[in-house]
Amino acid sequence: SNEYKSYLSSSMSDSLFEFFHHEMICYFEEAGSRDQVYAEMERVGQRVGFCLVEKSTMAESRFREDVEVVKYVCKDMWLLLFKKQADNLKTNHNGVYVIQDNRFRFLSRIGQVPEYKDRCAMYLAFTCGVIKGALTNLGMPCTVSCEVGVIPTCKFQIVVQRPS
Repeated sequence: SNEYKSYLSSSMSDSLFEFFHHEMICYFEEAGSRDQVYAEMERVGQRVGFCLVEKSTMAESRFREDVEVVKYVCKDMWLLLFKKQADNLKTNHNGVYVIQDNRFRFLSRIGQVPEYKDRCAMYLAFTCGVIKGALTNLGMPCTVSCEVGVIPTCKFQIVVQRPS
């Protein structure tokens, strides 16, 4: 049936996306340190986020406030990338936002093995880059960092860079 083909196609593309993400990490790991892997994954993610936002917001009007932009990332963009919305968004109303995902896709297969916890940053770097690229393209230059609590829960902290 067409429904089954659609499910199979979606499932295959999800698996391929995860596999490709993992293989990028392995490729960059062969050439350098964890810091270099993080930087390369973030760089690739930044390009993806920049281009993804360009295509996905073409038909939409520009956002009026920063919080609307970050909500777009948490809802629409997260849905495009991870097939679900982010679980929580918090802000201090001074340019700092925290996006929380309780079942982050790239961490869900890692498990609770202690030696894997220090590898988590490499698996989050791409998404940090995606967020940074998307927000920069939407007029919000920022820095993005990540934090892992209990795997697969993670938080992405966004600090908007304001002109002095």
